Amino acid sequence: MRRTPLDAWIAACLGLPDLAPEAVEARQLEALRRTLAHAARHSPFHRQRLADLPPGFPARRADMAALPLTTAEDLAARGEAMLCVSGGEIARVVTLETSGTSGPPKRLFFTPEDIEATLDFFAVGMSTLAGAGDAVLVLLPGRRPDGVADLLARALPRIAARAVLPPESWTAGDLVRLMKREGVTRMVAAPSQLRGLLDDAAFSRAARARLAALLSSAEPLDAGLRADLERAWGCEVFDHWGMTETGWGGGVECAAHAGYHPRMADLFLEVIDPLTAAPLPLGAPGELVLSTLNRRGMPLIRYRTGDAARLLPGPCPCGCPLPRLETVPGRIEPHGAGWRTVHPRKGKRCICNDF
Repeated sequence: MRRTPLDAWIAACLGLPDLAPEAVEARQLEALRRTLAHAARHSPFHRQRLADLPPGFPARRADMAALPLTTAEDLAARGEAMLCVSGGEIARVVTLETSGTSGPPKRLFFTPEDIEATLDFFAVGMSTLAGAGDAVLVLLPGRRPDGVADLLARALPRIAARAVLPPESWTAGDLVRLMKREGVTRMVAAPSQLRGLLDDAAFSRAARARLAALLSSAEPLDAGLRADLERAWGCEVFDHWGMTETGWGGGVECAAHAGYHPRMADLFLEVIDPLTAAPLPLGAPGELVLSTLNRRGMPLIRYRTGDAARLLPGPCPCGCPLPRLETVPGRIEPHGAGWRTVHPRKGKRCICNDF
């Protein structure tokens, strides 16, 4: 089985000869110390919250629990106070509705360097399922500069592949003709788009004849849809997890399909109890919390994603020794005295709109 290409990328980004988990975590903690110092120096929001940290903090993973969590409501209310650079250094601003509230939207800011980091991750992540000569049909929205479709179109040439973008208002018939004309061999789409195309007989015939693999992204992929796609189209289905807060890219499956390999050169992940906020050990289900490691414009520190998740201990069947992120089943929602997971398709958001 081919090992995830993210391994070599993470090792190169972190300056390590191999991926011993202890060495990776030590480099992540070094990056966190730089990020905390950068945020405390330049962000009015973080300056107050990070005051009085001892030298060398965090020395251990467990130390992170001493830092306050950042919420979507914080982003909405004080997002601009989280900025660490001047407005002139910002390349892209994304405005999102705050899930589950009627309050002000949250805004995320990215510098050209932040965008470049996402391009780099998109290229290596897509190399999991595509390579030289592949034509990739991209159905995700985001054609504007630095939108998701635009970023994919710019990243694929880095692995000698190319993006095929359909008309913005496409039909299944448009896609069938485009696949034939452009020699499409791979596809990237959201589960809601894939579910709709499964019902089209002509598209399914074309997909079965041409697609070797596809990437599902932007929404949780349930096991039933994955099985239906593999049976109907005869192609390998890879899943990707990410959100605007991660710079869109977050983690991607390898050929073992045993969880996402996270973007560990850029993200530090924790899982907490959604009710008490206590950190949970590897393997325990809870809410995913992330900290960015290298972001200049708007670093996120212990950001509550609202996503239900588990971190799985390594090794992966592909040989990667690092922890993986189990397939994200949906969003955390309070339920009685506890919590439950709600799939977006059952009444929550479709994050395609976030692009």
